[in-house]
Amino acid sequence: MRHYETIFIADPDLPADVQASLFDKAKTLISDNAGELIEFDEWGNKRLAYEIRKKQRGHYIRLDYCGSGGTVSSLESAFRIDERVLKFMTVLLSKEADPEQLKAAIEENRQAAASSEESADEAGTDAAEAETTDEDTADSETGAEDEDSN
Repeated sequence: MRHYETIFIADPDLPADVQASLFDKAKTLISDNAGELIEFDEWGNKRLAYEIRKKQRGHYIRLDYCGSGGTVSSLESAFRIDERVLKFMTVLLSKEADPEQLKAAIEENRQAAASSEESADEAGTDAAEAETTDEDTADSETGAEDEDSN
């Protein structure tokens, strides 16, 4: 299977239930056309570089999936017809990919990021405690100098 990434921009003014139905439609199109969704990444509302259909903002979504050219064709056809989609772009990431390995790699990256965030939080807490201790020491030294000057 080929590995693709499609980024599309949805109308930001859509109600939440309509947005959800659009996202479900995209996921269903991939699975109905012998594709497998690897990751659905919703980036949220962002400012557009230029106005599209009189909109200055757009709701960005990234689809990471494996499939064939037919999967991409049907997804892009649906996006062209659907007025809720402002823009889209599909990129071929690799010609041969195993969806299970990609999912496992993504999960490993998430776990590594979570553990590094925990380490950073612990290091930040230790650094904050050390800073507080240094400030207390500096304050007490300054106070001693002030007493000497009187």
